[in-house]
Amino acid sequence: MARVLMFASLLIASLTGIIYYSCAITWFLFSFMVVLCFWQRKIDLLFKILLLTLPFMVYFIYNSHCLQQQISQKNDKQHHVAGIIFPDDIQIDGANFKATAQLDNHEKVKLYWIFPDEKIKNMWLENNKVISFQAETEFTRIPEPTNFNQFNSQKFYLKKSITHQINIKSWHTKGAKPSTLLQKIRYQLHEWHSMGIHNAERLPSPLSAYAEALILGTTPQSLYEDNPGVQTLGLIHLFSVSGFHVTFLMTMLMQISRRIWLPKEYTILVLSIILIAYFIFAGEPDVLIRSIVSGELILLKDITNKRIKAQVIWALSLLFSLAIVPQILLTLGGQLSFALTFCLTFAQRLTFWQTNLLMSLVSFPLIIQQQYTWHVLQTLINFAAIPIFGTVIVPLVMVGFFGQFIPLLT
Repeated sequence: MARVLMFASLLIASLTGIIYYSCAITWFLFSFMVVLCFWQRKIDLLFKILLLTLPFMVYFIYNSHCLQQQISQKNDKQHHVAGIIFPDDIQIDGANFKATAQLDNHEKVKLYWIFPDEKIKNMWLENNKVISFQAETEFTRIPEPTNFNQFNSQKFYLKKSITHQINIKSWHTKGAKPSTLLQKIRYQLHEWHSMGIHNAERLPSPLSAYAEALILGTTPQSLYEDNPGVQTLGLIHLFSVSGFHVTFLMTMLMQISRRIWLPKEYTILVLSIILIAYFIFAGEPDVLIRSIVSGELILLKDITNKRIKAQVIWALSLLFSLAIVPQILLTLGGQLSFALTFCLTFAQRLTFWQTNLLMSLVSFPLIIQQQYTWHVLQTLINFAAIPIFGTVIVPLVMVGFFGQFIPLLT
């Protein structure tokens, strides 16, 4: 079973490359996986792999077709739209309002508006509610870069299935009313996330930026401006909500449950709900899907007392991630997340230093081909930074952030 899942997941992953981003590299990876599958010379194995691959292939082709239809929409200077905006998706920079909006037809777009006056801007600055809107807009394709080596926002947002932007001419907004219980829970978690961001912004620097990045899953611009070494030395992955934070959360809650003598079954049930809630609370980032699925599978293993191989957990987390976000492996975050965890599944006998060296070697080509930079001290700095983050920085940031809600600590 483990071998079938591993081969099928890798074949399906390579399939996304040729469907969504056909090039020499993606065709090579797909061809390599096809040859590797046939190299096994087992008809039953090939049949099982094919049985798993076909539904994903049909789904990817259909999804790609829908995306192409979305791309082909014509620009329209007079376009009426309606949708919702989550408060934690809003960015305010001076007089500029930016957000990611979900339209009533389920299409996601980038939304831009200019505040007419300071009073309205202050109202939006204090907003923590999910907003429903109807607007007259200018509906256009996200523009391509105009300069050589300029950031390609069109390509970046295409991987998130966002192809167009709207510039607001006039609109009417009001608080969104959820129609179902699950929608109400989702809205509430996003509103709490927005409140957490606003509370974090009131903290002194650099605690403010650290709390937003490590607890709330957002990356404020001040983090790069005040800490230039974070990006230069390749430490940005430590400031991004990822499997590291999910593991820390699970370990902390497990320790608390043991201290209060909570039965194991209740602990696992509560943890499984908290993991899903945390994913929504953190803004539903794509790269967190793998960690949440892996965490749920580990909890399932604990409650059933059945042994599930690390390779099976990795393969299932990849398949779930591709089912939810088909283009996740076309992003640097997705590539690093799955490539590094793939190495970890086969590096259980390596020492801490050997494991980190292996992860640096694997991440090097992925980072270079997208960021074009690599610091010579990056590997050594990561050796020291990873244990310090887990034992010192993250606990201190949590105390500093949650301490503001406890009068005795403020």
